[in-house]
Amino acid sequence: MKIIPNDTPIASSDRAFNYGDGVFTTICVVNDHPELLSLHLSRLSHDCTAIGLSIDIHILEQAIGSKIQAFQASAELKRKEASQIDDEKKPLLECESNPSQFEKSEIKYVLKVHVSGGEAGRGYSRDEANPPLVRFSQHPYPTHYDSLSATGVTLMCAQTALAIQPALAGIKHMNRLEQVLIKREINQADADDALVCDTQGNVIECSAGNVFFYTDNTWCTPSLTGSGVNGVVRQCLLNALNEENVPHKVGEFTLNNVMRADCVVITNALMKVIPIKSITFADGSTSLYPVNNNNIDTLQTLLLQRLYKNGLSNKTEVEPLRYQSKRQES
Repeated sequence: MKIIPNDTPIASSDRAFNYGDGVFTTICVVNDHPELLSLHLSRLSHDCTAIGLSIDIHILEQAIGSKIQAFQASAELKRKEASQIDDEKKPLLECESNPSQFEKSEIKYVLKVHVSGGEAGRGYSRDEANPPLVRFSQHPYPTHYDSLSATGVTLMCAQTALAIQPALAGIKHMNRLEQVLIKREINQADADDALVCDTQGNVIECSAGNVFFYTDNTWCTPSLTGSGVNGVVRQCLLNALNEENVPHKVGEFTLNNVMRADCVVITNALMKVIPIKSITFADGSTSLYPVNNNNIDTLQTLLLQRLYKNGLSNKTEVEPLRYQSKRQES
């Protein structure tokens, strides 16, 4: 494993560039704290093992910490520079670099961790002499998620279906062509996101998040044994529901199951838990769902409790991915 500096160009021989050979994770950093870091590290370790990449998860954890410290130092410098500029020049700087974000009590940004299969010549085989390459990138936090949390999300049903491939199911790999096609559908429909099924008609996820729906006093979420991405918030919630003995089920569900649900939410590491207010189905019909709901509040609280607990602790031990037992799947 080799950590690559941010300003290093991506080589044309990089296997992530050529074949999507690699995995990634997207971390929400709040006030220099990487949320759900143990689950992010656990998924990276799991996913790399699944596709045959060897990484040192402890060195990677240290590198993430160093990268966050570097971003923090850069933010402090920008804050100091902004405070020293006189009033007539300050608006110009704000336009160019938006330093006002550093004056807020809560600083959020996105840290993306890429693990590539390394460099190699033409052909699908990896060059075992070349190690996996790790890159980091920093991105602004998508602030529209905050408003969607209050108003709810509108979904369409994607025509693009996810292929069934158990060897890659659950993995956040870099080959995202299906999501590219789905996102094009979303943009054309002017929806917030899409509900996505596999080629057998089972509901799997949204384009950029997992789905939970509440029905018959039970939280349900699709099984990811054939396709889809096991998001860290999904896994955190499944662990929490199990620990708190909240009725839940992981299984195979159709659009009809979701249509009859009491409420529906979408989850990922950046948006956390956001309610879905409507789903437009292929026949043009639309189902409406409550945005303010006690069951949604319970799910959001379970996540916030674990984010708060994780934020207070200095413990960074890699948390195992505890997939739900077959007993809980249908």
